Amino acid sequence: MLKINKLNWLQKIVFYFFILFIAITIIFFAINILIEPQIKKNIETYSSISQSYLMRYKDFWINLFTFNPGKIYSHELASVESNIFLLYLSQFKWTILISFFIFVFSFLLGNILGVISAYKFNKSFDTAISILISFLGALPLLIIAILAISASSFFGYPSQFLNNKLSFASLIVPILISSFPTIAIFFSKSRKITLEILKSNNYLFAKSYGLNNRQLLNKVILKQLFISQLNLFFVIYTLLFTITILIERIFSIPGQSLLISFAFKKGELDIIMFYFIFNFILLSLLITINNAIIKKLNPILDNKKLFLFKNIFRFKGGKNE
Repeated sequence: MLKINKLNWLQKIVFYFFILFIAITIIFFAINILIEPQIKKNIETYSSISQSYLMRYKDFWINLFTFNPGKIYSHELASVESNIFLLYLSQFKWTILISFFIFVFSFLLGNILGVISAYKFNKSFDTAISILISFLGALPLLIIAILAISASSFFGYPSQFLNNKLSFASLIVPILISSFPTIAIFFSKSRKITLEILKSNNYLFAKSYGLNNRQLLNKVILKQLFISQLNLFFVIYTLLFTITILIERIFSIPGQSLLISFAFKKGELDIIMFYFIFNFILLSLLITINNAIIKKLNPILDNKKLFLFKNIFRFKGGKNE
């Protein structure tokens, strides 16, 4: 039995690596075909890179297995930073900072409003907040950004990113308007799950056992709500990644969008390949970790009674103490 399990795991690993190889190969040739006109327009790149796709493909795998991020062909960019990995990190810090704040703000506000709305189901608050969040979440981000920039002179906030002491202040509006779609996702999910929990037998049993509203919220609703939202993290990450790139361009934030647009313009093949492959591997790693966490917590989801009894037991123990 143990040997069969090991064989299954080995087959899965081989299969995943095969899929990874195929995906990377498709990305490589797609990017090469896409930026070939830009390579021919830039003498620095065209004179330094092989004209054969197969030779480029070979060099790419050599660089990948030797942990070599590649070469920067543009003297303009190389004079700033000659190492692609360090250049990537210098731009990535703003992207990850914006994404992090959007996620935290959306997660907290979306879930808080969703839970409250579920408690006040079909009341005026529930109707008003549902309509408002649905409306804001459906608005095109580009239109909201343009309106925010236009209103900056009237309200007195920075319309573009300021790389000085006011850096964080100039990020507040971009973070706020970028949060609308993700707030809507968390709100919708938390409202739906909370309503289901409030109508469930487990919740009614816990309520009849003597738990007050605060204890029911902490020990029954919030824990199950968090577990149910784990499968959203990958979707939110992908959405935030797209939103952040757009927002960086609109508000002139020196993030990855600036780097990737410059790389495409100059035909910087190695920078573009590093950008996509690094993010692809990072995304795959996050998916694997997320799936492992969900799988670990599956017994809790499948056996809700056991989960509830454990919570009640802890409550009784804490009460006796």
